Amino acid sequence: MMRLLAGLVAVAVLAGAGYYWFALREGSGQVAAVAAPSVTMSTPFGQSKDPNDPGEKMFRHGLYPEALAHWEKEAAKGNAQAAHRLAVEYQDGKPGVAQRDYAKAMKYHMQAAMAGNALSMFDLGSMHEYGQGTERNIVEAAVWYGRSARYGLAQGQYNYATMLEKGDGVQMDAIEAYKFFVLAARGGFTGVPYDNTGYKIDRNAPTPAEAMQRRLSAAQVAEGRARADAFKPETGPLSV
Repeated sequence: MMRLLAGLVAVAVLAGAGYYWFALREGSGQVAAVAAPSVTMSTPFGQSKDPNDPGEKMFRHGLYPEALAHWEKEAAKGNAQAAHRLAVEYQDGKPGVAQRDYAKAMKYHMQAAMAGNALSMFDLGSMHEYGQGTERNIVEAAVWYGRSARYGLAQGQYNYATMLEKGDGVQMDAIEAYKFFVLAARGGFTGVPYDNTGYKIDRNAPTPAEAMQRRLSAAQVAEGRARADAFKPETGPLSV
């Protein structure tokens, strides 16, 4: 089962009449955080940006050191969105933008996540799963993917569903897995039609949710859909 990776390396795969979006897998003091206003989830992967942020304007014009310096000042004041943007850049380590620094990425993702930023929760899950700046820990990865899922992030719901389905880092729960597959699909993540016998993407193969539905009883499918219908995403600061 393919999970989505932090950094949001998007690949469009043309399969028949549809496009399927997925992500390639790769192999201190705490600051009180407050949520930033006007943040939009404006891309298929829910990229978090504040259109009114001066740092974003600097970044768009290639003023990368100035943007990072602005976000560092704002993060020190408790601006969670600034912390998230710093975390993304230090995690990605784009040439000419910022040198990759997983320790800083972890620090700023944690600040943003504690303020309720679901994308930083997701990225913390990936950092723990793939050992980016920390020891690989599938249990801790499941914790953070689960938090992002409960905050309504579709890619977090997809990853968490794969873990619930297989019991990776969390107790296996088929109905909860199906619930989160349904929620992820409603948010735009249907998964990739994948042939597990031929180990290839196949437009005629079922998506992960479809394959799981075939293994469940009618009662289990109905319960999973009922749970999805009743789902309300958490908001506000994270309670841990």
